[in-house]
Amino acid sequence: MPAQIDANFAARLAPHFRLEELERYPASVFGLWPDSRLAYFNPAWTAFADANDGQPGVRRAWGLGARYLDAIAAPLRPFYEGLLARASEPGMSLHPVSHQYECSSATLLRRFSMQVYSLSGGAGVVVVNSLLVEMPHDPSVRPPQSADRGRYLDPRGIIVQCSHCRLVQRAAEPTRWDWVPAWVEHSPSDTSHSVCYICFEYYYPDDEA
Repeated sequence: MPAQIDANFAARLAPHFRLEELERYPASVFGLWPDSRLAYFNPAWTAFADANDGQPGVRRAWGLGARYLDAIAAPLRPFYEGLLARASEPGMSLHPVSHQYECSSATLLRRFSMQVYSLSGGAGVVVVNSLLVEMPHDPSVRPPQSADRGRYLDPRGIIVQCSHCRLVQRAAEPTRWDWVPAWVEHSPSDTSHSVCYICFEYYYPDDEA
């Protein structure tokens, strides 16, 4: 399969990364222009979407030129904008900007490390997403709950799900957030996204709830 890369981005990539190595790399790798438009993604990026029911939607809507930040839920978008902006010029730091995040399925707990490498002159970034943990969910940590709309539908007729960990807020107990596997697989159409209090403290430590 030919590399999915903008030819102009390939020229900016060449001084720092060998494309053939990125193509063979087992972790998901993608490249972004400074405005966050997708300029490259490797086969592992596509394979992850294939394995997690992301197709054909990912192939149709998230090809080259799509804006990566548009795929991030609004409550988390400022965090990821800042993360991309903090990437240092090549040679300025021994360590890339990095962040650990969760991308779990209904049955598997998965945590990833995201590393952001800047290209020279602010020409864009390369993002590497490496799997750190993959194991079945521990029901003693996240007791699975049934998809009971009566429990989770708030007075506005909305189901509120955390943008990061995907827990669902109880309507009558707003401080309670539950693991609802059925809605991790397929969120109801009336789902809205927020950030649970634990994730809020992690992503926005300087803000008040």
